[in-house]
Amino acid sequence: MTEVFEDHNRLIPVRTGLSASDAQLLKSVLNANGVDVFLTNENMGSMNIGLRTDVMVRAIDKVRVDAVLNKVATMPRCQLPTRLDEDGEEIACRHCGSERVHPFEGAVPTIIPGIKLKATKGERWYHCLQCDSYFKNGVSRTASFPLALMWGATLAALTLGIIWLIEFLRWL
Repeated sequence: MTEVFEDHNRLIPVRTGLSASDAQLLKSVLNANGVDVFLTNENMGSMNIGLRTDVMVRAIDKVRVDAVLNKVATMPRCQLPTRLDEDGEEIACRHCGSERVHPFEGAVPTIIPGIKLKATKGERWYHCLQCDSYFKNGVSRTASFPLALMWGATLAALTLGIIWLIEFLRWL
């Protein structure tokens, strides 16, 4: 037998596109104020970092939820825009893993003092606000296998050259 839901029992979204930890935090705040909260992708969102969670409440509780959320300071991570790459995955810092990155244009400092790289708009350089590092989001122009073959051939030639030099000095 099917159950008919009345209009006040339908679920409506309160916040959408949250990470699993932010959604759980918001759920605990609303549950503490006596509101039943439901999370979409609750279990999968905690296992998969890229999956977003929505906070849903009953339509009858919407007024009470708005009153509670007006008292709660917005979480800073929810205010930051999410940056997505071509595959739809969030761009994270290569050094610390933070998602607090923004596009960067200008002089990028290097480990060599006095030398800086120039980052232009189309090159996809990012600056991490968490660890203050700069990184380029994109695929390297050189593939790793041909590069490994070149290094292997160079080291083999160097080794053979040293062996030849030792044999030549023995012959003298």
